Amino acid sequence: MVCALSLDISPAMFLSLLHSDIGVKHFLLGLVKAPIFAFLIAAIGCLEGFKVSGSAESVGAHTTSSVVQSIFVVIVIDAVAALFFMEMGW
Repeated sequence: MVCALSLDISPAMFLSLLHSDIGVKHFLLGLVKAPIFAFLIAAIGCLEGFKVSGSAESVGAHTTSSVVQSIFVVIVIDAVAALFFMEMGW
């Protein structure tokens, strides 16, 4: 929709370009990694949420901590996955 409105590219043309530039393996790997990252982010958020106690300041501190931890974990896991898939030839 963004391509159609801002770049004047039809959806059929977009899908054609997408298919030619991004292989099916890469697309499927992205679909597999997304729920794994979502689970990790949710788990980190829940674990940090359980640590909240007492004040609103604690909520802010643990929210910040969960965001930083989530970003770090996603970057590390994505890098490890990229190395693994590169070695496997995917």
